[in-house]
Amino acid sequence: MSFANNTPYAATPVPTIAPDGRDVVVAIVKATFVRGKDGRPRLADLQTPVELGGTVYDPDAVDSSIRYPSDVCTDKRGADVVVIGDAVSRKPVKSLDVAVKVRDLTATLRVHGERVYYRGLGGVVIGPAQSFERKPIVYERAYGGTTPDSSRIERRNPVGRGISRDAASLVDTPAPQIEHPAHPITRGGESHEPVGFGAIAPHWQPRSDFAGTFDEVWKATRMPILPVDFDLRFNNVAAPSLQLAERLREGDRLAVLGMSEEELFQIDLPAMPVVLHARYQDGHRDSARPAIDTMVVEPGPGVVRLTLRHAFPMGRGRKLLREIQVDRDD
Repeated sequence: MSFANNTPYAATPVPTIAPDGRDVVVAIVKATFVRGKDGRPRLADLQTPVELGGTVYDPDAVDSSIRYPSDVCTDKRGADVVVIGDAVSRKPVKSLDVAVKVRDLTATLRVHGERVYYRGLGGVVIGPAQSFERKPIVYERAYGGTTPDSSRIERRNPVGRGISRDAASLVDTPAPQIEHPAHPITRGGESHEPVGFGAIAPHWQPRSDFAGTFDEVWKATRMPILPVDFDLRFNNVAAPSLQLAERLREGDRLAVLGMSEEELFQIDLPAMPVVLHARYQDGHRDSARPAIDTMVVEPGPGVVRLTLRHAFPMGRGRKLLREIQVDRDD
């Protein structure tokens, strides 16, 4: 099969098996924009390649949060918004609220300076935060974690802080720095919902809950096809608070507060006039105009990456897929 990309964007074909068992080729298109001085997006000179496997923050760690999620899947429910970067203040602060807004969706976090658990009059509590001007917003600094003996794992964020077999073992250890403003973390031994703006790994909850049932029945009747109870939401990589029910579209405004030197980062999504053309062995042609299902934003450098996709049946014989062409539909 041939693949021709006639656009300035990055694009690649990915052969895979659809959830219903069909052999398909997913045409993935990824466009990288930078925010100009006038606040408008312009196409970046260097286009970021399609992420086939994803990139973690620390490849040497036993487990690490994801920096850039994989772009590979057949489809998603709605759209993902992933925001990467630091909480940034113009002057030293001990805590800072940051927020992301797209359409009517708003997600907010409170970021603290370094703080530790200590033994107080009321039990194991969290001490005062140190001042900071810049602090990474990563799941390693949010509530979660895994105990040294792996007897307790916060499966929504196994790389975080705060999980323990007992509160006493938390004394003098780093406390979570990232929390929801409405649900502050003040003491040890309590359970909290991990929060963040970054991508969720496939083996973390809630994504892993949507993968389906890989049991003996599956092995005997469907392997390597996905289980019958596979849920498309498994392919959504964004934090639950940053998943949209519908695709992104031209003109959608993204606003990020507290994650750039200018304090408020705003950008309107540009048009993505992409059309995909497929040609089959028997001469049949098929076309698709995919919508944006993923936006990855780095407010610091002012970079926005938009991803679109469409899965074409591979077919067989005279129905065999012979060519996919990526064009601009201006």
